[in-house]
Amino acid sequence: MPHFFEQYRKSEVTETHRIIHTPSDTAKRTFLYIQEAGYLKSLKPHLGRRSGLSSYLFLIVLSGSGSITYKGVQHEVSAQDCFLLDCREAYSHISTEQDPWELLWLHFNGEQAPLLYQYVIQKNGHCFRVNNLPAITDAVHELIALNSDVSEYSDLSSSYLITQILTLSVTGCQKHSGSQAGIKEKLYQVLTYINEHFNESITLDTLSGQFYISKYHLAREFKKEYNQTIVQYLLNKRITCAKELLRFTDMNIGEIAQRCGIKDLNYFNKVFRKIEGCTASEYRRRW
Repeated sequence: MPHFFEQYRKSEVTETHRIIHTPSDTAKRTFLYIQEAGYLKSLKPHLGRRSGLSSYLFLIVLSGSGSITYKGVQHEVSAQDCFLLDCREAYSHISTEQDPWELLWLHFNGEQAPLLYQYVIQKNGHCFRVNNLPAITDAVHELIALNSDVSEYSDLSSSYLITQILTLSVTGCQKHSGSQAGIKEKLYQVLTYINEHFNESITLDTLSGQFYISKYHLAREFKKEYNQTIVQYLLNKRITCAKELLRFTDMNIGEIAQRCGIKDLNYFNKVFRKIEGCTASEYRRRW
């Protein structure tokens, strides 16, 4: 049977505190919501196994060390490590005998939770470190306090804090070293080039030659880093330019298409409708 936490014997912990929250139907339909959050400082190793939970777990190792096994892979974790997992999958965790750990955790869910979860692990992996850990731990503690004494705006404020925790996890993730840092720098150079030359002719082949990187590797890593293909990013950049010209100039649509780097007016109209859901003329009238 799925369950949220193990019962710890008093001899196994020096301090433990948790809150369990049942969100309103509105919160379940609308927000990210907290299910449980808590703190634990252990004295001895305690093996916890869970599976089948409709929940996502964000766990922070404040001190000590241990291991987390998820999807059959064992991860050694220590102080300042963060771990994010989908609790529908089986997982287990245990601290070391020599250095029992101190944990802070958050179980959450919501309509957008699966997409946000995928976004974070695509960027960070399941286990990661951040440069802004105090801000994340403060947000978890604030969630615990907020849901210990529920008010009219607890669900809305909780959703904001959970989003903040996930956002800080991605934006504050420590940079990789070696080859990973090299490809990230290369991708940023490609992004900057597209931003500055989007109205010129740009192809995957030209970018590959310009930045001395395999076009297949570039395409794969760009999508992994920015969650869209190079073509999608380039077209979005061009359509953004087109929308600005439609709103703030009297240029005709053919001139605007040329100015944005799309020479074929029919293709421009097709792309604009696909991205915006209306024609360029309709967009100009509405805005």
